[in-house]
Amino acid sequence: MKELEKVMEQLEKENNKIEKAQNREKQLNQKINKLKRSAETQRKIRKGGVFEAFEREITGRQEDTNNDLIYAFLDYVLSDNRNREKLKELTAIHLKDRETNMGETKNPDDENDSIDSQKVKNSDEDM
Repeated sequence: MKELEKVMEQLEKENNKIEKAQNREKQLNQKINKLKRSAETQRKIRKGGVFEAFEREITGRQEDTNNDLIYAFLDYVLSDNRNREKLKELTAIHLKDRETNMGETKNPDDENDSIDSQKVKNSDEDM
């Protein structure tokens, strides 16, 4: 009987060790995934979303690129005055579109009020 109890205790200890090891494995995997997500986020922050989107559009994929390469690329592109002027032009167009979109979505009731006020003015002029 004593041997059976000893063997059962050993089995229980081994099962506890296995369970602890499995829990530790789960914790380590969670930590690895967290660190990977954090590294990916930091890479995106350092790289910048605009350049990353541009790179994805050109190459069809994202790559780990250091900031020196990005700045060298931008320096090369912006060293030509034609590119600089085109960038200013595109930026102005983008800002103008953005302002009109912001104005339209800002308060659609204002547009209706202005139409109503125009109708009132027109009716006053008719009289």
